[in-house]
Amino acid sequence: MLVTSYDSFIVIVSILVAMLASFTALDMAGRVVHSTGKVALVWLFGGGFAMGIGIWAMHFIGMLSMNMEMVMSYNAGLTAFSAGIAVCASIFALWLVCNGDLPLRRLAGGALILGSGVVAMHYTGMAALMFSPGIVWNWRWIAVSVIIALAASGAALWLAFNLREARPAG
Repeated sequence: MLVTSYDSFIVIVSILVAMLASFTALDMAGRVVHSTGKVALVWLFGGGFAMGIGIWAMHFIGMLSMNMEMVMSYNAGLTAFSAGIAVCASIFALWLVCNGDLPLRRLAGGALILGSGVVAMHYTGMAALMFSPGIVWNWRWIAVSVIIALAASGAALWLAFNLREARPAG
């Protein structure tokens, strides 16, 4: 069995990146509601890009925090593809929550899209990791990770919808 450890500083950086990206995406989602036409599309794509790249960057910074006593590298094509998955899923999910009311059915659909995007990004990113011996997958833990991704995505979209019109006091 491989012995691993994590660099605590890099883990904290990963968390800070996720927080900054979340704040930026939520702020931009709020701006979509108060804009029209091309300006609304710019805010939507900007927010989706910020959220997707934030999710992806948090994931890869977290992966880089793991220290193993072996040589590892990443497949550049799969790594870039995993970033694209996160960005596309984020844009679509924000589009869903920024249009009018948010019935449970649309929230669930958005959570399914965003959660599936997070899962696909994560496991595509893991597939991009090249080392020997390869990863041995525990399907129960994979199932748990999928459930967490779907639940967290639903909560994030619900927050994006409910905070989109929040105004600072003043």
